[in-house]
Amino acid sequence: MIVSVGILAHNEERFIGATIASLLEQSVFRDPDIEKEIIVVANGCADDTAGAARMALAAAGKFGNCRTGVRDIAEPGKANAWNNFIRGASDKRADFFVLLDADIEFENEDAIARLIGHLKSNPAVEIAPDQPVKKFASQGIFSSLIRLMQKTGSDGDTALSGQLYAARADALRSIVIPRGIIVEDGFIRAMILTRSFSEQENRARILRAPGVKHFYTPYETLRAIYRYERRQAAGTAVNRFVYRRIEAWRRDGIDPAAEIERLNNESPKWLEALIAENVRSSQIIAIPGNYVLRRWRGRRRWTFKRLLKTPILVCATLFDVIVSIGATRQLKNQGAGKRWDTIRSA
Repeated sequence: MIVSVGILAHNEERFIGATIASLLEQSVFRDPDIEKEIIVVANGCADDTAGAARMALAAAGKFGNCRTGVRDIAEPGKANAWNNFIRGASDKRADFFVLLDADIEFENEDAIARLIGHLKSNPAVEIAPDQPVKKFASQGIFSSLIRLMQKTGSDGDTALSGQLYAARADALRSIVIPRGIIVEDGFIRAMILTRSFSEQENRARILRAPGVKHFYTPYETLRAIYRYERRQAAGTAVNRFVYRRIEAWRRDGIDPAAEIERLNNESPKWLEALIAENVRSSQIIAIPGNYVLRRWRGRRRWTFKRLLKTPILVCATLFDVIVSIGATRQLKNQGAGKRWDTIRSA
């Protein structure tokens, strides 16, 4: 069995050493029967993320069956880094991929082994995410209110966080992500559940591995949360634009992966043009309604405890409406001719 681990990093010089050190403590690296590789794809970094990664990866030399590599690519964007890893840098013989961000912390040393074991035990499952857990640092009443608002979102067993997941290699190789997509985990999820919109959605293809967790530091100021949520809302709308285009390609007998790869190479600004085309006729909000109202999903059974949270839920939904209006405005301002994923720094 061959496991290929990809770390997608952007300006993570300060954190990537600790992440790699934590990764190398995973039990899977001590298993002599599993061939491993670790590839870091540093994308558009203004710091020395690549150098820090090479230094940290030197410690992998103690494992006889673990290869390492670092790719330092000039173009920023997680989607571009993902494509580079899946379709270029990774071992073509790999049976499983493990994707992780450069700033997470594992809860246990057997996390990766359990993710892969979950896939092996469930043949219908193609992606095995874990449970992301926020590590809050701020204290006080305002911070507590923000935490309560952040806990009102939907987070089921078929949710996919791009921070950490394992997947069958063949499933991910069937996907090419449009350059500039910023909610890449949502795009991957849709492609897997629908076989790139060739079938009805089948949620059994993604299933969280029970008991596996990782920790990450969330945004904790209202300004930072607003900017993040605006980016996510806009990115979700962009994904919907792409899905509609893929459905049209399917009707015309065009393979989505091949067409996206062609457009990425031949027309790098095709996504910006698609965004401009879709938002031109939009009114106040171009964000999908089910995204704006996502906090109310799965709440058909109202317990007393849930009723007590209703005021917070209403406030969080009003916040989402404000976010969606801001995201729509940003979509309209970031028209064709401008790299879409620069929204991350807007």
